[in-house]
Amino acid sequence: MWRIGRGEVKLPSSKLTIVLVGLIISLFIPPVVALSTPKPGSTCTKVGSTQSYSGIKYTCIKSGKKLVWNGGVPEKKATNQPTPAPSTSPSTVSNGSNLKTYTAQMPKAYLPKALSSGWDDYRCFLLDPKVDQDSIIRSIQFIPERKEFVHHAIIFRVTNADIAEAQEKSKSGTGWSCFGGAGLGGMFSTFVSSPWISSWAPGRGKDVLPDGYGIPFKKGEQYVLQVHYNLLASKDGKIPTDQSKIIMETVPATDSSIKPLDIELFPAPVELACPTGVTGPLCDRRAALIDLAARTNNASVIEVIGIATLCGQNPGKVQPSLTSTCDKVVNRPYTVIAAAAHMHLLGKSMKITLNPGTSREQNLLDVTSYDFDNQVPIYLPKPTKVTSGDVVRVECTYDPTLRQLLPTLKNQPARYITWGEGSSDEMCLGVLSVTK
Repeated sequence: MWRIGRGEVKLPSSKLTIVLVGLIISLFIPPVVALSTPKPGSTCTKVGSTQSYSGIKYTCIKSGKKLVWNGGVPEKKATNQPTPAPSTSPSTVSNGSNLKTYTAQMPKAYLPKALSSGWDDYRCFLLDPKVDQDSIIRSIQFIPERKEFVHHAIIFRVTNADIAEAQEKSKSGTGWSCFGGAGLGGMFSTFVSSPWISSWAPGRGKDVLPDGYGIPFKKGEQYVLQVHYNLLASKDGKIPTDQSKIIMETVPATDSSIKPLDIELFPAPVELACPTGVTGPLCDRRAALIDLAARTNNASVIEVIGIATLCGQNPGKVQPSLTSTCDKVVNRPYTVIAAAAHMHLLGKSMKITLNPGTSREQNLLDVTSYDFDNQVPIYLPKPTKVTSGDVVRVECTYDPTLRQLLPTLKNQPARYITWGEGSSDEMCLGVLSVTK
């Protein structure tokens, strides 16, 4: 079962091999039409449609009896800010003597190791901060010991149903492999369906929540730390051990003035063909997905299917596009206080829009120049209410030609790129911090 933004889609349950074979075959049968890079005068398919490439935005126009791309116009450059300009997160916690600090570190040093066919290691660790009273988190900070190798980290809440499994998996002290989430609760448990507490990505430091907001955390509760190690970052083939930690500051849960925060996730499918003139065996979508399954213990292929389904798309009938988009109907009311974007190295821009195309349209996030090394959450100028039945749209754009230019990717085989767990794959994920 998938839970994204509190919505649920039930997927078939059966033995693992049967399910995976059936799902993968359904993906591979249909042909895929390659997407060409827009060039002035080259053929396009729909008047008024646009594509961005290398900083130029092209529009499809009618010239005589043909539809062609126009000469294009330069895109405006901007910083990672929504419109209007956001407020900033405080740098210190204000709750005086009520504050308590808890530190939880990985039990043992861990040596990252990718699967035989990949360059990414997703490792989960059960951490016990030994919280001695029902509390509210006012700040939380993931501190990577090997920052250069950490692609991201996610702190998951461990449910009562999963705690016994987590304790069993953690007996070695060096964690367990967990492509696709916390690695708890069955094969359909993924990072977009597991309960988040917080996350870390390049550019983020100590997350201090605004006055009046916090994250509930019960006495004795534990969490799972998922660390994504990117082994492509190694320059000499040597990988050091890692023993990262989490520090959080809390106040007693009896402080009724603090509103509890939750995380809502809004993913969109990714389908990027190899650029024009770039060839290779993995430019075939079927071959790329088989490789993806091998590199991530099948987790990413399951996500490809699930995210497409949740976005109302047929995962077996896809067309590559430089833009990923998904509209999600909200089924519970909440108030948005912050938003963040997550893509990988080919990401160019991301928008999160509330009720797009209506008189109630409102921008929640507009990152027009995405920087992987600056994934700091943006606090909205004022909290924005969302009601049941509202639509949230996430939209991402990419430049696949960067794959041939970036130091960590240029020596990797050319490939058709989908949603995936690896640093050489892509994601389109909008993250909203919300409260009731």
